[in-house]
Amino acid sequence: MVRASLVDSDIQDGYKLVSALMASDLRFNTPHYLVKAAFWLFDRDSSDWSLVIATPLVDQRGPFSAYTDINGALRNLQPISLTMQDITILSPTNKLVTAIKKVSKVPPRSIGSRIGRSRIDDTYVEDAYVYSLINKAA
Repeated sequence: MVRASLVDSDIQDGYKLVSALMASDLRFNTPHYLVKAAFWLFDRDSSDWSLVIATPLVDQRGPFSAYTDINGALRNLQPISLTMQDITILSPTNKLVTAIKKVSKVPPRSIGSRIGRSRIDDTYVEDAYVYSLINKAA
């Protein structure tokens, strides 16, 4: 199976979406999206990448509502190459999310950093690109 590559346009488009979600939280008195973590994750089974967004909306209102809200924000950003099929929304308490947050170290003035072939507690991460927003939103 051929492994898909995470290209710069994917990283930039993911950054645009996550930044837009966080910026919308700053515009309102009551934050809505509450992005707690954001990262691209490589899935060995599908040989593809997924943009993972961790938000308490999953716990508060359920995954369907969270996906609906993120889809609305995504539509406002068009044209970008991201689609909802590229996005996975998880609870901030998800084991993978907490593992990624534990080891993410993003250099200053960088939008993110790579984690590869790492075992974090009992979670294996083949490859991930973690946005610096993880530290600002946590």
